[in-house]
Amino acid sequence: MTNPAACTVSDLTTVVGNALAARPELEDVLVEGEISNLTRPSSGHVYFTLKDRSAALACVSFRTHALRIPFAPENGMTVVAHGVVSVYPQQGRYQLLVDRLEPSGVGALALAVEQRKRSLAAEGLLDPRLKRPLPLLPRRVALVTSRTGAALHDVITVMGRRAPCVDVVFSPATVQGDGAADTIVAALRRAGRARGIEVVLLVRGGGSLEDLMAFNDEAVARAIRACPVPVVTGVGHETDVTIADLVADHRSATPSAAAETTVPSCGQLRAQLEALDRRLGEALRSELVHKRQRASRRSTSLDRLSPGWRLARMRQDLQGHEARLRSALLTGVATRHRGLERRRGSLALHSPLQALPLHRARLAGRSERLGAEVRRLVDGRLRRLDGAHGRLQALSPLRVLERGYSITVAEASGRLVTSAAMVATGAVLRTRLAGGSVRSEVLDGGAAASDAAPVERMYDERPGPPPSNEDRA
Repeated sequence: MTNPAACTVSDLTTVVGNALAARPELEDVLVEGEISNLTRPSSGHVYFTLKDRSAALACVSFRTHALRIPFAPENGMTVVAHGVVSVYPQQGRYQLLVDRLEPSGVGALALAVEQRKRSLAAEGLLDPRLKRPLPLLPRRVALVTSRTGAALHDVITVMGRRAPCVDVVFSPATVQGDGAADTIVAALRRAGRARGIEVVLLVRGGGSLEDLMAFNDEAVARAIRACPVPVVTGVGHETDVTIADLVADHRSATPSAAAETTVPSCGQLRAQLEALDRRLGEALRSELVHKRQRASRRSTSLDRLSPGWRLARMRQDLQGHEARLRSALLTGVATRHRGLERRRGSLALHSPLQALPLHRARLAGRSERLGAEVRRLVDGRLRRLDGAHGRLQALSPLRVLERGYSITVAEASGRLVTSAAMVATGAVLRTRLAGGSVRSEVLDGGAAASDAAPVERMYDERPGPPPSNEDRA
């Protein structure tokens, strides 16, 4: 038994690839699954795996297709991928080449819408400052909606009732399903190019989030912002807010409300015109009264500029000045007279002749008190002097001499001799007695002492303490 020839791995991979390529159903595949292992390299390609409970499928979206994905894929998100099944020879596995990716389920759709809102807001398309004012009474209005929807009938009915004179130009579009966003973009472009269009209405009835996804498309948002005239949206119900509503110049809750916003009621306009007419009449009457009053004031001003009026006014002013001057002179004279009288009285009160008797009496009293004080002081000093003299006399050495005592000094040295040992033979002494002094010579005496005390005072000096301040007085 002969074994068949072995093939290479490349040959086998090529055979498998050709087998897959021969299956038409594998060239247009829609597959739903949960994203995992999501990577975004710098090349711009997107690699991920779609999985369910029992299988996994490798997927790649090359940069050209990845740029058109209308949301940011995330791990754990359930999506529907469209593409072609092929073989990746380098790893020997089959994969899905994804050319379109859409979120699956309400949660995923809401997340995709929210991502798109953030992206457009970061770009500035949702800036309220970009919104344009609506015309007061447009003459031509473009209506973008479905041919078969109730929104078309509602808008036509409301506009026919409120403003039948407004011309409505219908620009049909598909408002839900595959390709709806592209038809809305085309309808907006046709409406913007139509002649005389002043505002565009983009409306549709209510529906689920999936039904309204065309109005959350980025291309629709950019077409609204690029429209040359203001765009009013009325999509769904009160609670339905799409990206188109956020980008539009004005958002209404319903298609009927959008029609009412776009065109005013003729009855309301008539009432407003009547009110404006009344206000204009009142303003004209008020202005007329104001002009008359102004003319009257100017006439009076003109009269005041005439020479006669000015002369009379000057004469009146002169008379007033004369009266005020006369009054001021009389008042000044009276005031000066009263001041002079007050000063005369004050001068009489402060005259030296008035104060002289009082000063004389004060001087006499003070002189008498001064004499008495001097006499008292002199008497006191005399009494103290007599007392001091008596004490001095009692302490005088002359009183001692009168009792028989004497004072002897050496004539040569003047020292007081208090002992015989202090004089030598031949020394000359002088002795002071009560009645005078005696000079004598020592015939026999002891040796003169070297420490004899000198005489401190002369004989006629009075011993005692120095006189006090009261004694000097």
